[in-house]
Amino acid sequence: MSDPALELDVAGWVERVKADPVAYAQRQAIEVTLNAIAMTADLKQKLFLKGGVLMGLAYDSPRQTGDIDLTTAFEVGPDIDTKIVALMNAALPRAAIKLGYVDLILKVHSVARQPKNIFETASFPALKMKVAFAKRGTAQEKTLEEGKVPAKIDIDISFNEPLSQMQVMELTGGAELLAYSLPELMAEKFREMLQQKVRNRNRRQDVYDLNRLIEGNEFSEPVRAAILEAFMEKCLTREIEPDAHSLDDPEIRKRSETDWDTMELEIGALPDFEDCYECVSAFYRALPWD
Repeated sequence: MSDPALELDVAGWVERVKADPVAYAQRQAIEVTLNAIAMTADLKQKLFLKGGVLMGLAYDSPRQTGDIDLTTAFEVGPDIDTKIVALMNAALPRAAIKLGYVDLILKVHSVARQPKNIFETASFPALKMKVAFAKRGTAQEKTLEEGKVPAKIDIDISFNEPLSQMQVMELTGGAELLAYSLPELMAEKFREMLQQKVRNRNRRQDVYDLNRLIEGNEFSEPVRAAILEAFMEKCLTREIEPDAHSLDDPEIRKRSETDWDTMELEIGALPDFEDCYECVSAFYRALPWD
């Protein structure tokens, strides 16, 4: 984490969707939530941003997402969900005021443990949190007061993930939080691609995101080595044994292509899947495996 902070134009990211009232309000809520984390020492040091929001903020991805994906260094315990909710609810109003969103009300509506019955003993448990938000003085506020959800963002918090390379991110206004570095982010996405078979899931977004990262960045040999090192560590914890040709597996290719065309609704013109997959698999094969 010795690299200089990467400045994120969060305000610009919010303003880019101003023509869409729903997306605009959602991004404002995301901005407030990220600042709430950044201004709370216990959260800032233990919650690390990854996923689609990071792709949009740091790497200008057009893919729309209303979810905040986080990995945490908090230890799993009987009251960890209660602790995180209390910290978030204390910080959200302060963050909204700091950013000038004086009419935006946010609070944690619910949090669920996954897996529900073995959360504390599971290898990779998670918390699924819903942050509800409403405009002050509107019918939304009344709905929120009644314990309902007029609008929300989802926060996924993953535990026990291996972490090796974090990056300091500076939000609009100067607050800082920690996020996955480029090697860590790419390693996570390569691991997710391989894990599709094990989990019987399809993830079309990883090929799109990886292709965008590969085409938009330059990769020195040390960076390529860092990607492979982080990837191997992540695979080890999931009992996956990858090699240089893992992405040649027809099933992984097929699962990655499933519902590819549906992303056109999110991003407009969609690149060709075959071109993207070949770019990603060629990069993967060229990592320093020897």
